[in-house]
Amino acid sequence: MTRLLRYSFFVLLFLVYCHAKAATGNISGRVTNSSGQPLSFASVTLLQSDSTLVKTELTNEKGDYQLTLLSDGNYLLKVVLSGYEQYSSSIIQVAGTAVNMPDIVLALKENQLKEVSVRGQKPFIEVKADKIVVNVENSIVNAGSSVFEALSRSPGVKIDQNDAISLKGKQGVNVMINGKIQPMSNEDLANMLKSMPASSVESIELISNPSAKYDAAGTAGIINIKTKKDKKIGLYGSINASYAQGVYGKGNTGFNINYRNKKFNFYANANLSNRKGFSTLNITRDFYKNGVFASGYDQVDNYIYHFGTYLGGIGMDYNLTSKTIIGFAMNTETNYLGRDAKNYSTVIDSATHQPVSKFFTLNASPNYWHSYTANVNVRHTIDSAGRSLSFDADYAIYPSNGSQNYTTTFYNINADGTVVPSMQPDILIKGNLEGATLIRSLKLDYSHPLKNNANFEAGAKSSFVTADNSISFYQLHNGNYELDPGKTDHFIYNENINAAYVNYTREFKKWGTQLGLRTEQTIANGNDVTIDSAFHKNYVKLFPSLAAQRHINANNDLGLTLSRRIERPNYEQLNPFKYYLDQTSYKTGFPYLNPALSYSIELSHSYKQKIITTLTYSYTSQPLVEVLQPSTTEDKITIQSTKNLINMSFYGVGGSYQFQIKKWWANTTNFNAYYAHYEGDVAGSNLSTGKATFDVYSSNSFLLPKNYSAELSMFYQAPQVYGYMNLKPQSMVSFGLQKNLFDKKVTVKLNITDIFWRGYPVASSIYNNFEEHFIAKRDTRQASLTAIYRFGKRTIQPIQKHDGGAEDEKKRVGGKGNG
Repeated sequence: MTRLLRYSFFVLLFLVYCHAKAATGNISGRVTNSSGQPLSFASVTLLQSDSTLVKTELTNEKGDYQLTLLSDGNYLLKVVLSGYEQYSSSIIQVAGTAVNMPDIVLALKENQLKEVSVRGQKPFIEVKADKIVVNVENSIVNAGSSVFEALSRSPGVKIDQNDAISLKGKQGVNVMINGKIQPMSNEDLANMLKSMPASSVESIELISNPSAKYDAAGTAGIINIKTKKDKKIGLYGSINASYAQGVYGKGNTGFNINYRNKKFNFYANANLSNRKGFSTLNITRDFYKNGVFASGYDQVDNYIYHFGTYLGGIGMDYNLTSKTIIGFAMNTETNYLGRDAKNYSTVIDSATHQPVSKFFTLNASPNYWHSYTANVNVRHTIDSAGRSLSFDADYAIYPSNGSQNYTTTFYNINADGTVVPSMQPDILIKGNLEGATLIRSLKLDYSHPLKNNANFEAGAKSSFVTADNSISFYQLHNGNYELDPGKTDHFIYNENINAAYVNYTREFKKWGTQLGLRTEQTIANGNDVTIDSAFHKNYVKLFPSLAAQRHINANNDLGLTLSRRIERPNYEQLNPFKYYLDQTSYKTGFPYLNPALSYSIELSHSYKQKIITTLTYSYTSQPLVEVLQPSTTEDKITIQSTKNLINMSFYGVGGSYQFQIKKWWANTTNFNAYYAHYEGDVAGSNLSTGKATFDVYSSNSFLLPKNYSAELSMFYQAPQVYGYMNLKPQSMVSFGLQKNLFDKKVTVKLNITDIFWRGYPVASSIYNNFEEHFIAKRDTRQASLTAIYRFGKRTIQPIQKHDGGAEDEKKRVGGKGNG
């Protein structure tokens, strides 16, 4: 691997050297007003003669600009500055020499009508009252990249080794596309974003404290990816395929196709993935009684998993009239997870602290879960003033089935260390799981533009969820499998959420404001049929939101946001079924979980729209935290579950810094330092602990000649505390090389992730009379090769599928069998 790194480094240096040799021309000049005064911060854009973006620069305080390291060829120059007419040059020829342009004089716009028709180009990053906007289409670095790569470079965004996305140090962020939450697992969402070209995206909105317009669910904020809207007629599509090789191979292939004419838009997509991987979990568990060591386990869990995903969707928007659009979307997905696990456990004696026995567990667990979703929507523009009304109806069903088969064999360890079979008979258990989650949702939204750059919004939503799951376990006795009532269960959960909101926004010359209020009523009923135990919840919560942004001057902006949010447990976290890992541990849900409620306030500062710093404070009552705890009713048993702690306080400072080191070398560095303090009481163990920590992500992007580009990224997470769990540092170094072929119709990418294999968790959990320490190694070090072929008219952007009003409920379904 060291030799590979060295080779890759020299290849990179060689390509950089070739780039410097091949691109030696430059264009320079000055921009002034009609009085000859220099104009600073004017956007100078260089285009190839076919209008392909090459570079963008801002003029300095003297009005000067310089575009260097240009290959020979013909170019066009455009200059844009708010309040002035746009300038476009004639053809400029570069042939390895310097081109000094005459002064470019921008004329003031004559009236308000022209200001509407001629718009200045947006900066790469904008700080607004309630969000940070990354204008992806204005970034040279993102040219030729995927949406996934563009997202990883965005301020405050971190993507870990499992493709989980966090925002400013907070996990559980909701990812949306065109305002619709994507109800997918981390891996499926990452695959979709990796297949979407960044050129199809207009902007990425980073919303730490969402307004009342959005569902109140999610305490980490929202990332909204807005795709480009293009009214041109024609066909567009792409085919992609990738293969990754770690310890095991992983393949993915898919296509999407879009067709638009004057009356309707149509899309279809399909994706197939087949992945094999492993997880090796080394665990030490020590049980104490009144502070004295009672017994322990040294365990090694080896998981080999085979994961297959088959998904597809179709949708259409039809222009019923010039003001009314109706549409539908249907999607289906089938997931298969085959897991073969081998658990080797050694029992440690309380008196001698020496091994006294062993047991070996084989676990074969094939699981299937499916989804079938449909949405019907209507969009109506009421009048020319921009008043609009929209309606969504959603239906989704998620059936699942699977089995769990366990065989445990016991051994004794003699005083001399030899291992002999035990007289204890083998234990053979098999379990069958069947279930389905049904979601129905109706949503209505109204928007009313007002005078003086103001807008009023209001809406309502109702959703209905039914989750019905049953599990049956059988144990082998005298040659026959007999039902085990202690492990068999049937759980039914019904939930109805009714919501309404109002939201007001207004833009002033130097200020931007947003004020909103959302109310949500939750009615929930749970029934454990097997033990005849039921519960009922009915509560109403208010969720205010406030945002203000002050434009101080051309270089500085300040923003302040405040909101209240809720995190409801997903349906699997509520399900009391037991999923056994071995004889000593199992995973289960807890039906009496309460939702977590959070207040969050954030102050942000932006300098030149490139250096962004934020201060964050949030307080969460009854946070939902995953725990590895000792059982309070069973001897020497460990339970993996989600529990409510008492509260969690979060203090954070974050920064996003973008450096254009050279014209061909850009760096984006995101830094978060934070302190999280947890208070709780689980398994009789009082908790009051916190730890200051930080994480840093740095990505270096290189634009190379002949349509090559490269990226070297580094990530480091310092030690941190998560509830009862203490995690040690993690780090990751990755490298990628990309080549565009055939006029950018084909893109080929080679990536090596987690080169030094340090991106796995090492942690410990400590309770009264119990300690657990583990190392979880996964297949994170991989080399992957990806190819994307785009066909159709190049000027047409893909039409993003329409999701409806039930995305929050869909996201809470989760994937079964991922424990």
